[in-house]
Amino acid sequence: MTKRTGVLLSAAAVLLAGCVVSSVCPFYTQKDLVFEQAILGSWINQNDASETWKFERAEKLAYRFTLIEARHATVMEARTFKLEGQLFMDIHSLDQDIHVIPAHYVLKVTALAPMLRMSEVDDEWLLALLAKDPTALRHHVLQTGDKPEDRRLVLTGDTAELQKFIVQHLNTTGAWKESFDLRGASPPRPTGDRSGQTATGQVPKNFD
Repeated sequence: MTKRTGVLLSAAAVLLAGCVVSSVCPFYTQKDLVFEQAILGSWINQNDASETWKFERAEKLAYRFTLIEARHATVMEARTFKLEGQLFMDIHSLDQDIHVIPAHYVLKVTALAPMLRMSEVDDEWLLALLAKDPTALRHHVLQTGDKPEDRRLVLTGDTAELQKFIVQHLNTTGAWKESFDLRGASPPRPTGDRSGQTATGQVPKNFD
């Protein structure tokens, strides 16, 4: 993953390159929430050693997420939830400025140990799908600069619509980008912390 500058309206803008896919509504309901103890701690981006993801316990079923980069740190909130047995993470900004809509961003979590492995919705796949069928999911595409790639895809459907769409395309070819890995930087966790399990509770297999 690469760092992003110039977009200040959402937590997603800090995390990923390319067209940012964010949502006005959360991707979870309270009944979907779970708390994964194994996520707590600091994780180093395997593709950028200067980037650390730090997760601390916040309120019940929530994490205080700090993205630490070479010159600054950004504090956000994260929650983990399950749909059809698959673990996801919803990240959103803590910015309370009335001029900012704290957009939500979703990651599919496919392993918890020994690496924290996650993947994002493929923005090009989603844009192509919505170009063919604009009614597939309510949305707006916002231009953020002069270049064609300077754009943000904002999902405006409610949580029920978002979840229906995610479940529908959970295993659709091309719907999710190649996963990225975060390596644990914290001391080893005690046994019994679900070490060696995937996000669906099973021993990880070869993902390559």
